[in-house]
Amino acid sequence: MSGPAPSGASGTGAGGAGPSAPVTGLSHVQLNVTDPAASAAWYSAALGLEPYAADPEIGYVALRHRGAGLVVVLTRRPEPGPPAAGVLDHLAFAVPDGESLEAWARHLTDVGIDHPGVVPEGGNPSLQLRDPDGTAVELVAPRPPAG
Repeated sequence: MSGPAPSGASGTGAGGAGPSAPVTGLSHVQLNVTDPAASAAWYSAALGLEPYAADPEIGYVALRHRGAGLVVVLTRRPEPGPPAAGVLDHLAFAVPDGESLEAWARHLTDVGIDHPGVVPEGGNPSLQLRDPDGTAVELVAPRPPAG
């Protein structure tokens, strides 16, 4: 589930085609879900996100990860059913190392979130989950040092 590695911090875009946008990180991810409250409970348990903002009338819940500054916005989708095919393959969140990932996998088991355990994905320790709507969510650690 791991995607391509980001380009280097050379200040140019892919292939040196021009300057890179002044991006400093990921602001938020917005997902259309069938039940924002159920999804909020899952993301809170699975990723340790905390409530950030909500508007129950329009079916909007925002959660944040305080340490990473990441916000996950959950919006009620107009029609129930599976997510649109091809729009989103998966979400991948970086974790500091394989040891932290293994500890989090144990925590997820303890709180009842089903997962296959930490597996190598392209040489990186990876924990692959599914949210209540079936969206793939990956936690991935850097490749362990050789040797």
